[in-house]
Amino acid sequence: MSEHGADVGEVPRGELPPPDFRALFESAPGLYLVLDPELRIVAVSDAYLAGTMTTREAILGRGIFDVFPDNPDDPAANGVSNLRTSLERVRQRRVQDTMAVQKYDIRRPDAEGGGFEVRYWSPLNAPVLDKRGQLAYIVHRVEDVTEFVRLQQRDVALEERGVQMEREILQRSAELRDTVAELRAANAAKDEFLSRMSHELRTPLTAISGFGELLSLSDLDADQREWTDLVRAATAHLSRLIDDVLDIARIESGRLSLTLEPIALGPLFQDVLALLRPLAERQHVTLEPPRSAAGHGYVLADDHRLKQVLINLVVNAIKYNHPGGSVQIAVAPGQDERVRVSVHDTGRGIDPALLDRAFLAFERLDAATSGIDGSGLGLALSRNLVEAMQGAIGAESTPGIGSTFWIELAAGETEVVLPVSDEASPTLAPRKYDGERRLLYIEDTLANVRLVQAILQRRPSVRMIPAMQGRLGFELAREHRPHLIVLDLHLPDLEGDQVLELLKRDESTRDIPVVILTADAVRNRSAALLGAGARAFLTKPITVTRLLEVIDETLAGTTRP
Repeated sequence: MSEHGADVGEVPRGELPPPDFRALFESAPGLYLVLDPELRIVAVSDAYLAGTMTTREAILGRGIFDVFPDNPDDPAANGVSNLRTSLERVRQRRVQDTMAVQKYDIRRPDAEGGGFEVRYWSPLNAPVLDKRGQLAYIVHRVEDVTEFVRLQQRDVALEERGVQMEREILQRSAELRDTVAELRAANAAKDEFLSRMSHELRTPLTAISGFGELLSLSDLDADQREWTDLVRAATAHLSRLIDDVLDIARIESGRLSLTLEPIALGPLFQDVLALLRPLAERQHVTLEPPRSAAGHGYVLADDHRLKQVLINLVVNAIKYNHPGGSVQIAVAPGQDERVRVSVHDTGRGIDPALLDRAFLAFERLDAATSGIDGSGLGLALSRNLVEAMQGAIGAESTPGIGSTFWIELAAGETEVVLPVSDEASPTLAPRKYDGERRLLYIEDTLANVRLVQAILQRRPSVRMIPAMQGRLGFELAREHRPHLIVLDLHLPDLEGDQVLELLKRDESTRDIPVVILTADAVRNRSAALLGAGARAFLTKPITVTRLLEVIDETLAGTTRP
């Protein structure tokens, strides 16, 4: 400090130099441009130069519209016309004018590649008047809102995209609904076809099975009894095949129902070999006894489906064998504590490279050109069934030597398998009730009518009234008021469910028990008919024992005259 109280080198307060307003203006953080009344640029801030990618030397003294001309490639991207209007208002009215956000194409320096870059500004034009109130300058202030606008545009684009996606989703949903409706209609048509097909196949099988069972109860010699047993076994197999056709549709729709339980392999092998021995004899192929080092044992499977698979494998082993060849079933331990059942043949064999294709639907390899009958579905269906039973299936083959097809299933527990009684069922014995019972059988197939008549010979107390048309059956029910009605579903004039509805609607017949006996084995239909008032739902072909059991359950305690 000096003796006058001031630091050496300081300027006295009253002697400060005037501020450099140009330097202050040019260094201001905002984007500013100063125009004279002729709209020539006379001053510009550094921030404006940076925002417009220009230099002070290149624009000072030039008209604003010479520096920022229209973009000839994109006239719609220029706010120049709006700027002209705003500046004209300021020059004429000498009042401040605020412009809306403008879109400008700013020319890029050649060093940066040239061309134009889109920028968005929010401009304000303010007049500067002299002492006489005349226009001296126009301050053109710009706020660069490019990033803000781009964010808005992105949000709008996202919103538009969201709206578009929503429209597409709604459209796709409508298409999916239409597709689902078409699939449901197709499934309904398929179910109707399967129902009709099942009925047409089961109707003749009912007569074959029923009369075969009645013959087996007659006095027959050994050969005749063997023949009737084979007829019954073949009929039962055909009936199960029809069930499997229906199950194919359930597999495709994910509705296959299986009952996994311990199955004794020994009796199963005997049934399969007995059924297929006539085919093997015609092909001059020997079916050798099944072999296993430690007994055949049990597997966890569905009885019908496992038998279906084994029949498919043994039939193939016979068909693709050669005269004098042999087929053998063997049991051995599999992987992961499973049981492996193998079917080995001494036939032509398969190229190992083609084995995987053998399990594809309709793939017959060279069988078609060799004259061997088949549809190409057996192995594909067997694979689906084995996998549905949580098992595995595979094959090994050597051309010219033979093939081995195997399945692996979980081992079953021996102790939970109940023994099967060989005693004759007491149901088959003749039985009289305490009075006459009337049974109305509404059925259009004469063979089935005669079959039920023959079965009822074991129930002499029952008088059967046949009706081969639905409406006639309804009128006979009102006239005779039977103790039991046995009703088929497919009739010449009315469907069985319509006849059931008539019976349940009429006061004189609504209490008569109705048992459905039909070849239509579609499960959802049985539930609907039971819900509509049917007492029981039986499918053809039906065993004599089962039909008599239902008749006894319904008629034994009936006392109505």
